[in-house]
Amino acid sequence: MIEEIARHRCKDSEGSPLFVVERRHVFTTGGAVTTRRHRGAAWVALLDGEPVRYIDAETFEVVATGERLAHDPRQCDCLPAVRFSISTQGSNICPT
Repeated sequence: MIEEIARHRCKDSEGSPLFVVERRHVFTTGGAVTTRRHRGAAWVALLDGEPVRYIDAETFEVVATGERLAHDPRQCDCLPAVRFSISTQGSNICPT
């Protein structure tokens, strides 16, 4: 499954608002009685899936273009707008 960790409000060089989304893989193991969640690799991307890299607390960079995105942590709560997980085994969207 893929879990959304946070959405970061950013602005591009022209001042247009963008969201950088932080996601991570989550693996579940266990049986009928107990289930354990194991956190995997995390990554950041724009809403459309364009890869982004973390520079510092106030800057992200679009990997393909090198464009810098300004992030103001004082104005951004950095929480997911909607909390959900996506199963990679089919097309089920499961609320968490």
